[in-house]
Amino acid sequence: MNIITLDFETFFSDDYMLKKMMMEAYIRDPRFEAHGAAVRYPKYGTRWFSGTELIEALQELPWEETVCLCHHAQFDGFILSHHYGIKPACWLDTLSMFRLVHPSHLSASLDNVRQVYGLPSKRTPYEKFKGRHWHELSLEVQQEIATGSCDEVESIWRIFNEMMKTFPHEELPVIDATIRMFTEPVLEADIELLGKVWSDEARAKARKLRELALDERDLQSNELFASLLRAEGVEAETKAGKNGAIYAFAKTDSFMQDLLEHEDEHLRALAEARLGVKSTIDQTRAERLGWMASRGAMPVYLAYAGAHTTRWSGGDKVNWQNFRRGGLLRKSIKAPEGFKLAKIDLSQIECRILNYVAGQWDKIEEFRSGKDPYVGVASAFYGFPVTKLNHPGERQAGKVVELQAGYGSGGPKIAASLRRADPPILITDEEGTHWRDAYRDTHPAVVELWREAGQRLSWLNGGLEGQWGPVKIKNHRIWLPNGAPLIYDTLEWHEPSIEEIEQAFTRGVPDWKARNPHWRFRVRKGWAIIHGAYLVENLIQALARVIISQAMLRLRAHGIRTVLTEHDSLVFLVDNDKGVELYEWAKREVCRSPTWMPDIPIDCEGVLDERYS
Repeated sequence: MNIITLDFETFFSDDYMLKKMMMEAYIRDPRFEAHGAAVRYPKYGTRWFSGTELIEALQELPWEETVCLCHHAQFDGFILSHHYGIKPACWLDTLSMFRLVHPSHLSASLDNVRQVYGLPSKRTPYEKFKGRHWHELSLEVQQEIATGSCDEVESIWRIFNEMMKTFPHEELPVIDATIRMFTEPVLEADIELLGKVWSDEARAKARKLRELALDERDLQSNELFASLLRAEGVEAETKAGKNGAIYAFAKTDSFMQDLLEHEDEHLRALAEARLGVKSTIDQTRAERLGWMASRGAMPVYLAYAGAHTTRWSGGDKVNWQNFRRGGLLRKSIKAPEGFKLAKIDLSQIECRILNYVAGQWDKIEEFRSGKDPYVGVASAFYGFPVTKLNHPGERQAGKVVELQAGYGSGGPKIAASLRRADPPILITDEEGTHWRDAYRDTHPAVVELWREAGQRLSWLNGGLEGQWGPVKIKNHRIWLPNGAPLIYDTLEWHEPSIEEIEQAFTRGVPDWKARNPHWRFRVRKGWAIIHGAYLVENLIQALARVIISQAMLRLRAHGIRTVLTEHDSLVFLVDNDKGVELYEWAKREVCRSPTWMPDIPIDCEGVLDERYS
């Protein structure tokens, strides 16, 4: 097949640009205009086209047998499909490839990728055509744009060829499938239901504020919110910001997490109201999804290898990966007429892989024989045989602990997880420690795996080589069965300075992490502390990603196109006439054990419905 390298240059202005808009909205906007595109042909080199020449050049290509290479192919691909009706035979994307083979703290922008590969910065003069249409530009500026875009295309081609020297070929169709989720959208939405989500959230916020006798300004202002906490006898924690210390009021900050679980009902209500007013996740998503659906089928943007574990992450201001289970947002997403949505979810896949890799064979046999995997640790904790039928509450606690404690969680974290369960299970931190001990007593091989992983951190740091279960350690990386790497190039042993310890205390980092030397590696937001159990978590999640992506490729080989993936699940369309038969076949295929872990028992559950339920 021919590989065509492509790069569009488009009109933008202060109030119409990608930084301020969803990509889907930008491309579908009436103001959209392609200044032109640079196209690299295998035989004829790179050329710039604008106006009618661009339309003719694109129409002349045999797209059914053409591979299209871009940097950020969701952008260029959605332009091709939406404005020109073009769908290539296959997509290649250097942005996605870069995320997989380079450390996650490195920016994947084309300018940065060029620098990583020893190429000069981009030359396209964006400031010279900001807010100006093609016909308003001088011939000199038009030529600069054409030259810059052609240079970008040449750099994309060179970078692609360099990365292909080591890039795992199995992952190329995974990239193609990810791009098509966005560039060839099929999902629709119930706009009325999304409106209900928005209204319900707005009423809930207003009710919460009335109950607290506050207005929205009190909760949006950091200083006012801090003063409200002081009035309740709580001093707000701070963390390091770009310009000094800032309040730890983000939803992900441990301080706010603790407030959400505080024994004082009024403090819990303050935290809930603050996060509800400030973030309004469901309300914002409902609004964005509603506008998106009003413009056409809904493109699903997922960032390939967006997470360190090579799993997908969200993007384009809508994270399709974490819609609340059972929420109305999910139910608002529906299949087009004549089709149903099939959702297949791998059952307890991380738990199964963890026990398999650890050699905790009694647990693996429980999975293989269909026994309940969650009653063992519950029975050990309560001191009597727990069953799902007679002890549903105790069994639910065992389920939470089985999934939570496998990555080394301590008593307070386990207690916090149980308090967040549905329904909540209220226990003390001391009882959480008893749960921890019950897990570790019944999973000695998993505990040994954490210790072994601590030794593997030394291997990774020292550049040693060796096999570790189904993966290989080499060149400061863990090589997964699909050829993709988990990257620890920046791993180092760190002894905190007095200043760092003080800053850690200010940010609320636990005492043992702040005071003691530890392993750490670079991530997007700075440095992440890592230990044996954390490395095990990275490994197991990465292996789960390989299982789900290989299952996706097997379905793809039979003509089944995935339209959405959510961690350990696949969502695809099936025709109403053949839906049940195809869905049942796909479930069996998804449950097939991988060749690199041939005797692991895999199970799945799913649903076939008109909606994403």
